[in-house]
Amino acid sequence: MCNLSDLIEERGIEQGREQGIEQGIIMTLSALVNDGVLEPEEAAKRANMSVAAFEEKLKETRASKI
Repeated sequence: MCNLSDLIEERGIEQGREQGIEQGIIMTLSALVNDGVLEPEEAAKRANMSVAAFEEKLKETRASKI
């Protein structure tokens, strides 16, 4: 029998996986843009984001590498 804490823990794990996958996609697309393989517009499209939102994430990934 499941209790509430098990359900909460399961949901937290699921959310963590989803966030990790999203972060991995953004980091991969950012690397492709930085290497000149993809244009930011194409990367944003592949990430299902607006160009402005992707460029903000791109800035964040560049800043985190400094």
